[in-house]
Parts: sequence; structure tokens; C-alpha cells
Amino acid sequence: MAQVSIIVPVYQVEKYIRKCIESIQAQTFSDFELILVDDGSKDASGKICDEYAKKDDRIKVIHKKNEGVALARNDGIKLSKGKYVCFIDGDDWIEKFMIENCMNRILDTEADVIFHGYKQELWKNKVVINIEEKSTSDFLDTLTHSEMSEKMEQLWPYCSSYVWSYFFTRKIIKEERFPNVKISEDHIFILNVLKKCDKISFLNDFSYHYCMRMGSSANRWNDTGLFCQIKMIETCHEFMESFSISEQRKKKLMAQITLSAYSYAIYTFCFPECKISVKEKMRQLKKMKKQLNLNEFIPYVEMKGLSFSEKIKTKMICNKMEILLVLAGPIFMKVVRRA
Repeated sequence: MAQVSIIVPVYQVEKYIRKCIESIQAQTFSDFELILVDDGSKDASGKICDEYAKKDDRIKVIHKKNEGVALARNDGIKLSKGKYVCFIDGDDWIEKFMIENCMNRILDTEADVIFHGYKQELWKNKVVINIEEKSTSDFLDTLTHSEMSEKMEQLWPYCSSYVWSYFFTRKIIKEERFPNVKISEDHIFILNVLKKCDKISFLNDFSYHYCMRMGSSANRWNDTGLFCQIKMIETCHEFMESFSISEQRKKKLMAQITLSAYSYAIYTFCFPECKISVKEKMRQLKKMKKQLNLNEFIPYVEMKGLSFSEKIKTKMICNKMEILLVLAGPIFMKVVRRA
């Protein structure tokens, strides 16, 4: 039985899946099983997966009807047998030492979860136009559950919404599954896992390459986004309740989280694909603000550490001027996409 299960959801990635698979095959740590979950791809992605499986007995392929990345990952978890589990997206790739580095760290620290850094590549027209390293350098140690409570303000930014930036023990995720939502499914899953952790360790490693492509599903309008953000906030509340944090600290943290969710909703309204009227956008934002109890948390919002543009946006929201963001955002987005 393989020590590590690597789960890759695959959907319409025929241009990228070969690089993904071959980067996994090239790992210096070879005791793994690779589970490719073809989520009803209409292109050649499924056939490419089968092609590699015929040549490498470590590779297993699941073909299923299209139900979304969350359920695809869940099917991968069900099939997996490894003592450790990690996820990689089908249009990303990893450097050859990544699994070995994660294994060394998790064995040395006996942690339930490893959180590692990554390189964020921004692609446009088949060319990388920017690469940015996302570090975990503020935490180069291992934290127990109680230490996570003590350092939650510093830790929170690292509760990443990307499940592929984590390396899990099977025991910590065996009862956990991704919720069937279109946005924030990673974040909800991660928070539900982390609240059960006795120990989390950080690895300042950039071997994972997250390839952001203009026009990808992560960068387009989704009409279920508002519901998903509300579901995510509910999970954040539950997460905070699992730690010994004072009410004052909880409100400051929830102010940050809630404002971020509300800002994301405004951001999604700026995509050219969003064709609903300004009046309807404002109606939905008003409803969301009420559901999030945003007005309760606004007094706890802090500007420290925010960039200039983030401060302007935050002040507009706190002063009920989000209509200006809704009106100007689509124009800005069109300019960015043409750049």
C-alpha cells in the first residue's frame, strides 16, 4: 500500500494535465498512488489520464459525470489508501522534491497537517507575466491547538483557501468531505480539518506552482458566489468557537473575515460576465450585508497592514459607499483583462 495518496481533480485541462502528471511521476519520493478524477471532461483530458495509467501502475483513474471539483475530490478521498493525503489541481504542477519535503516535515514533527508555501504564476496568452512566492516565513515552527488559539491573529492569514497548500494525515481527514458548493469549498474543508488538529507545522517551501490563467473558472462571475460566501462565514464562526478566544478577539477576527467575504461579493459583480443590473447588485449586497451581520462587525475593522487600495475599498464599505465600487469595478476589470 502506498504511503501517500495524491488526488488530482481533472476537468477540461487537456493542455496542462500532462505537465501535472509528469511532475508527479518525477517526484524523488516514489511511494505514492496518484488518483486522477476525470470530472466529466468533454476534451481529451480523460483519455490522457488513461494513457498514463496504462504505463504506470501507481496511477488510478476515475471517470464520472460532471459534478464539480468538490465532489471529484471526495471521490478521490474515498478511493485513496495512503497514510498521508494531498491534493493537486490538474492545471498546476510541482517540483520534484515537494512530496519528499512534506514527508520529512510531517514525520519529524508528528503534525496532523503541514502547510507549505507556493509559487503563484500569472499566465496570459500562454505566457507567464508574473511569478510571486507565497511564503509561510512568519511561522517556521509547529503549533499545538492551544498555541493556535494564542496566535490566531497571526495565523489567520495562513488559513489558506487553497487545499493544495496542505499535506494531511489520513486520520485527520478521514471523516471530512468537501461541501458541494462552487466557491470556497477549499476554505470550508480546511477550517473543518484545522479545528480538529492537535498540531500543525509550517514548511517554507515553494515547490507547488499555482498557475492562474486569465479567464479561468476562478476568475469569472459565478451566480452562486453569494450563497457560498455565507456558508463560508458560518464555518468561520464554528471554527472560532472551537478555540479558546475571547469575544473581543473573535469580533476583530470575524470583522476581517466578514468584510473579506463582502468585498469578494462586490468583486464578483465586477466581472463582465455578470449581466445583472446595478439595482439588482445593490439589492443582493444589501441582503448579504444583513445575513453577514456586517454592521455589527464594522466597529472592529482595523486598517493596519492594509495596502492603500485596500484601505480605500474598506473605507467605502464602512461608509456605505459600495455603489461606487459596483459602478467603477466593471470598467477597471475590462482594462485589466485587455492589459
